[in-house]
This record gives sequence, C-alpha cells and structure tokens, in this order.
Amino acid sequence: MKRRLLAGCMAAAMLVSLAGCSSAETGKTEGNTTGNSTEVSSETGTTEGKSDNDPGGEFVLGSPQPLTGVNAQAAQATLNGIQLAVEEVNASGGIAGRQIKLVSYDDQGSPEEAVKIANKMIEVDKVDGVIGPLLSTCQMAQGTLLNDAGIPTVAIGLSPSFMQNNWEYVVRSSLNSDYVMKILAENMTQLEIKSLAIFSGQDDSSKAASNAMKTEAEKAGIKVTTTETYVDGDTDFSGQAAKIINTNPDAVFVASYANVQPIIAKQLRQFGFEGLCFNKELFQADSLKVAGEAANNWIFAYPYISYENIEDCDIPNMKEFITKYQEKYGELPSHEGAMRGYDAVMVLWKGAENSGSADGKAILEGINKISDFEGLAGTFDYTAGDGEGIRTCNSYVISGEKYVLLDNWLKEGGYEAIKSK
Repeated sequence: MKRRLLAGCMAAAMLVSLAGCSSAETGKTEGNTTGNSTEVSSETGTTEGKSDNDPGGEFVLGSPQPLTGVNAQAAQATLNGIQLAVEEVNASGGIAGRQIKLVSYDDQGSPEEAVKIANKMIEVDKVDGVIGPLLSTCQMAQGTLLNDAGIPTVAIGLSPSFMQNNWEYVVRSSLNSDYVMKILAENMTQLEIKSLAIFSGQDDSSKAASNAMKTEAEKAGIKVTTTETYVDGDTDFSGQAAKIINTNPDAVFVASYANVQPIIAKQLRQFGFEGLCFNKELFQADSLKVAGEAANNWIFAYPYISYENIEDCDIPNMKEFITKYQEKYGELPSHEGAMRGYDAVMVLWKGAENSGSADGKAILEGINKISDFEGLAGTFDYTAGDGEGIRTCNSYVISGEKYVLLDNWLKEGGYEAIKSK
C-alpha cells in the first residue's frame, strides 16, 4: 500500500521520543511501558518484503488505547475484544490471505500522545489498518495523520465531531452519539418530560452529546433548566447536584464516562433527586454494581448492554461472543468497549473480503459496500457513504438494578409506579 510520508523532521523527532517498545507472542498481553508508550503485539511472522496481496506477509493492525489512567479498565476490555476478533480472523485465513499482527499502544487518553503514536504507527510499524482509540478526543487528534497516510481506520469513539472532518479513510463501527440523542429525546417526549437539566463532562464526546441533547430537547419543546459541567478527576459533584435540583427539572441528562457514572448517580440521589435520569451511553454493569439502587430509573439508548451471566443474554451472536470472551479472559466483558473493538475488526475484515484485497483504498471501498453485515451492535450498513455503519438501537431503563427494555417497562407499569409516588 502506497503511503505519503510525513515531513522528515517531524517523523524523526517522533521516532526519537517513541523508540523502543516491547512485544508479546499471540495469546499474551504485556504492558511494558517505554517512555510514554506501551506496545502489545500479536506476532505471527515477519513484515519483510510484504506486498498488498502477498499471502506470506502480514497485515499490521495498530490500535492505541488509554491503557493507563481513569479509563484503563475500559481500554483493556476494548483491547481484549480486538484481540479476540484478530484471533478469529487469523483462524479464518486473515486479511486477504495475510495474518494480522496486532500492535497496540497506551495513548494515556492524551491527544498529544495520540499524535506521537500515530506517527510511529505510520513511519515505524508501517500499519496497514487501525482500530481507533476508545476516546474521541484521541481519534480527533490522530485522524488527519492516518487519513493522509491512506490507512483505513475503523473508529470506535462516539462523538460526532471527528466524523465531520470527512476523512476518506476513516469509518465508524460504533453508534454516533447524535443518533442516540435523537432517540433519547423521543423517549423523553413519550414519557412527557417537560423540563431537563444537563450535567456533562468536558471531554469531546461528552460535550458533543450535551450540545446535541440540548438541541434535540429544545426541538421537542423540552425546557433545559441548567447545564452544569465537571472535569476529569472530579469526584465531588455536590455543588452541581444542588444547582440541578434547585432548578426543579422533570429529568436529568448526564454525559459522562463509565468511571464516574456511579458517583454521579449516588450523589444525585443523596441530594434528593428522585426523577428519571438519562445517560449518554450504556450505564456499565460494573458501574451498576457500585451505584446499586441509585442507578434505578436511569434510561439509556445503546446497541449493547453488559451481562452478569451468559444465561442473561438472548441474542445468539452476542451470547457466542461473551462465551468466547469468558473462556479466553476468565470473565465477562467489564465494559462494552470489548464489543466495539470486536465489531471494528470484523468490519475491517468484511471490507477486505468484499474487495478481495489488503490494499487500504480497496478495503475502504469494500467497507462502503457493506449493507447487511450482522455484528454485535446490529446490522451494519455503510452504503450511505458517510462512514457511519450503525444508526439505531434499543432504549433501556434500569429497574430493580437490572436492564429492562424501556417499552417493556412501560407496558408493565413501571413508569406509572414512579409517578404515583
């Protein structure tokens, strides 16, 4: 695959700062940190002399994730899902006959680190494809570099922002949060919500979701009583909770990452808010365990839910995935990033299958031909040409500390029981 080289001076500087990483053989995961980067490799051969359709070569797949910091647990689950998919694809013949070599780095959730890693993946690893980082801010930072190098990238972040750059070589396998906000606004209308307070983090994904929610709420005639914010690292939300409750909203919309979901839930309830809460994404299973009954009556719209037991899952391909995940890692996925990462690899593979080639441009053309691929998130369709593969999902409510389909909850009188209190 032909790639346009970045400016020599910039590449040289990045190579110096990122020189030297450790690798592991297939089936092992290591996190030996060198400088500001961590590499995890699944090695299956050598990259010497490979060509785009050389079945004896490798397909080098890069995936930077925030493997340290507040999002480390979610990132590890994501990487686990990616590794599981890589093993399945390799067992089925690889990408156009080439076995995948997975190389992953710790971007630390830092856009600056994401740029350094993107340069290293392009210039040193000479990646043939990339599964994007969990955090949208990092995807935004490295997207132009990967696009200009002609590297097919399957993004897994939720923010609409990075897809608005119209990067030719970047598609998404997760659900654009703008679509989720439309669904949640419809849920609010169905539930006769008249006023809404918004509480948001300041990362790109949360800000984008907050802004979109405000727009959709206003379109639906729902009054936004206040918009409160927090920054990563905050754990005391008492001031924001008090301000929110003083505006007397019918419901609260929260745009946050999983690591603060239970803290926000508990503090809102402790300060006396008993109404419905809406979340920008899945209220994670581990967050639900920590939040306990404070998570009840939280509503979200999402392609996946977390499972405490395999028997709880009644979706055949999802049940197959979580069973394989548990067999390999000894536990069920702690974060739905595992599903996002798995789907992303499968979308890349399907694109290569459609094109019959490991060439970057051919893979992208193959992905854009996908119209009915059944992934964990649902049916993928990229034929609209905007890089978005998933456009809808189910809505859920947490009731009795369990996930329940919102429509079923309404039919069973769950909302009526709340309103009668």
